[in-house]
Amino acid sequence: MAASCELVDVEPPELQFPFELDKQISCPLRIANKTERTVAFKVKTTSPKKYCVRPNNGVVRPRSASVVVVTMQAQIVAPPDLQCKDKFLVQSVVVDDGLSAKDITSQMFLRDENNMVEEVKLKVSYVMPPEPAMEIAEESDIPKRILVPMQRILDNGRSGSELSSGNVSLRSAEMGTELGSPLGRFVRNEDMLKTASPVVETRVHAGPDEQYLELSALVAKLTEEKKSALEQNRKLREELELARRQASQHQGGFSLAFVLVIGLLSIILGCLVKK
Repeated sequence: MAASCELVDVEPPELQFPFELDKQISCPLRIANKTERTVAFKVKTTSPKKYCVRPNNGVVRPRSASVVVVTMQAQIVAPPDLQCKDKFLVQSVVVDDGLSAKDITSQMFLRDENNMVEEVKLKVSYVMPPEPAMEIAEESDIPKRILVPMQRILDNGRSGSELSSGNVSLRSAEMGTELGSPLGRFVRNEDMLKTASPVVETRVHAGPDEQYLELSALVAKLTEEKKSALEQNRKLREELELARRQASQHQGGFSLAFVLVIGLLSIILGCLVKK
């Protein structure tokens, strides 16, 4: 309910400032003329150094309203229990219809028998600032959080080497955990990477979101590349083992030939000595 007198209605009846340290805070004040005559107003405060009022006076035409902005200067100390004793006073008086705001003087608001000045008193209160809205990740945002780190791995050309070394699952898990993605619960090692695909596929069937389809395709692609890399590693190990065996056989054949040559030379030397 607006604070009211016979000339004007003032809203709100109490100025409330969401108090924050080191921050200027503004509160609008609406002054509505209820009469068929022109009314001049003036706004005063008990703490003029603490508040800035723009405009602090003005003229309101019949059946119209004017808005005043009250700004509290930045405060460096919070009052105990956010209690405030500051007050505002809105004075109003009937003036000539042709009067403008620049013609207003302080003498117009002096009370006497011929000058009826009405006043509306307003209290000031501090309230707690509104809590910031918590960012709750929607389920549709989860695939984006998973796709971004995986796509970066592919773009950087590291997918082949990291898959072959078994690091892509760990990196994906770490990056997914940093971004708040639940992927970290599924891909902490190579074996658990295989479980990521069925989990994602199950979620895809739960809803026709295109992002889930992209995620499923990407995880399947990564899984296939990992299997291919592991198969290549297995083949390389087999080839290396075969090469080692062949080298060992060559070394063994060389030793046998050397023994035969030494034996033959010994026989020849023995025959020569006997002669």
